[in-house]
Amino acid sequence: MSTTPQNLGKKIAAPLKSADLPTHDIDAVSYVYHQLAPVGDFAEGEGMPFTIEGTHLAVFLYEGQFQAVDNRCPHMGYPMSQGSIRDGVLICHWHHWEFDLKTGGCLLTSGDDLKAFPVEVRDDGHLWVGISPGEKEEARLRLVARGKRTLEQGLKDRSAFLIAKAVAALRQTGATPQEIIQQGLYYGAHKTNEGWSSGIAILTLAANLWDDIAPADQNLFLVHGLTQISMRTSGSSRRQRFPFPRTSKDQDPATFKRWFRTFIDQRHHGAAERILLTLHDRDAGKETLADFVFTAATDFYFTGDGHALDFANKMFEALDYVEWVGANEILRPIIVDLVSRTRHEETSRWADSLPALKDIFTRLDGIWEDNQQNEASLDIPEFSQVMLGDDFAPILARIEEALRAGVPPTEICRAMTYAGAVRTLRFHLKNEGDWHDVANIYSYGHALYCTFQYAGSKELLRAIFHGAVFMTYLRWLNMPAARVPQHGQTLDETFDSDEAMLIRFGEFADFQKVAEAEILVSQYIEEGRDIGKLRHALAHVMLREDAELHMFQVLEAAFRHYDLSDDPEEKRVHLLAATRYITAQKVMKNILWSTENAERLQRGDLLSEREDED
Repeated sequence: MSTTPQNLGKKIAAPLKSADLPTHDIDAVSYVYHQLAPVGDFAEGEGMPFTIEGTHLAVFLYEGQFQAVDNRCPHMGYPMSQGSIRDGVLICHWHHWEFDLKTGGCLLTSGDDLKAFPVEVRDDGHLWVGISPGEKEEARLRLVARGKRTLEQGLKDRSAFLIAKAVAALRQTGATPQEIIQQGLYYGAHKTNEGWSSGIAILTLAANLWDDIAPADQNLFLVHGLTQISMRTSGSSRRQRFPFPRTSKDQDPATFKRWFRTFIDQRHHGAAERILLTLHDRDAGKETLADFVFTAATDFYFTGDGHALDFANKMFEALDYVEWVGANEILRPIIVDLVSRTRHEETSRWADSLPALKDIFTRLDGIWEDNQQNEASLDIPEFSQVMLGDDFAPILARIEEALRAGVPPTEICRAMTYAGAVRTLRFHLKNEGDWHDVANIYSYGHALYCTFQYAGSKELLRAIFHGAVFMTYLRWLNMPAARVPQHGQTLDETFDSDEAMLIRFGEFADFQKVAEAEILVSQYIEEGRDIGKLRHALAHVMLREDAELHMFQVLEAAFRHYDLSDDPEEKRVHLLAATRYITAQKVMKNILWSTENAERLQRGDLLSEREDED
């Protein structure tokens, strides 16, 4: 994505106003009239359905007058021709939505209207209906506006079903994933006081993983992120903040950075936020903004178990994806993460490592200078074994040695991510309550790899040493170590296609048969089968559950580092780590059911019909 200053300056589109909503003034439009049926075919008070060039109509004779409206209830798609009329009010009997028969106006406070169409009785004894030549596009625009309103209502009501309805409608009417994600990100940032919530992160992961997901699961991915956003926001917005006034006497960047770090240190939320907004307002550029945020995130030790840095990276990925539209709001929540999360130099768990880390950080200038002047390469799998050691002191020394030799920091981050995959793969099910820890280091290693590409700096080197220490604290989670599928190990089954094998994988996941699922995936990889189909299957197994953030993070880390590696074993380990993490979780399927029902409605299916009937 382009990140030029003009993109950085984009503002969010104005919210939908009542003047933007579609009107039903049937006298202001030129219509083409279509013959329907002889007037004698209509019975008083009963509806008749018609479809004219894709437009679905419900036509009624009531008190001697003919009325025509859209035949699809805007709530759940029930055919209005099967409704009844009481005192001029058309009633949908599924959920009792009520409409003015003449205008289509909904009598519910927040309900959407039906489109009304003009009708004429002509000399030939037939009823004719008027349809605009542009009705198809007008109907699409009505559905887009309805979808946007439904999405915002679903977010406010914390309704997965309303959100799913909105996503299905918007996608079918041509809205791009980018538009839907941007609306969700802006809403989530504007309405939360929690910082960069899991919902905003999942929506960003939907953007990152879009091409790794089967098209049939893409709506489901959006619904996951948007539903998580709805659960972590309220109807009220956060207090608005503004950049500093524009004058000819702006502070220099070094002063702004010093102030920013000081205010984060003092947990002075408002002041730090205004500095960030001021940098954006002055078109400081993405690299400068990233340097401020990542430096502040690493001024403290493994802030928030790595989430502060991880979420900061997600924030920049999200902004790039939406081309910085709405950045004035999307930037703000990260300050909450920077000022409020746990700083591990303040915890007893890290007390033993602080002297070693502080000693290294006194040499940070020299380490960075040597790193920039020298060149060296790294054997990723070999160095990952170093990072899996039990004692942090020799590990820190080896990292410093590698950096001084000129090894790119991104290569050490890759080794850390691989080590995180191994920690995940060897995590024994007896340690059930600690799954998040192994997910955190795995995702942190990947995030750190990405952050160095946004704004590499000597301050950011500290994050590598932080992660290395945390990796050693997780060694107990591999005691006992889970068995890893051996090369050549297979199931006592044969499969005549990739699809048959992946169906079996889904069955193992359904019953949390973790070991069997891992063996199958290892066998699938070693038989040289289609990895794209395996990616889709892993994502589907995750998305059909009410998955939480760490599952999404693990999947992204596995997919991205599979692509980065040329080593077959490294590739295998990443996919096995994702398999283990995803299939071991105990979750529900409410979001899946909501999305499937919404998609059936959008296709025009009736939820009242059984799928198992001929």
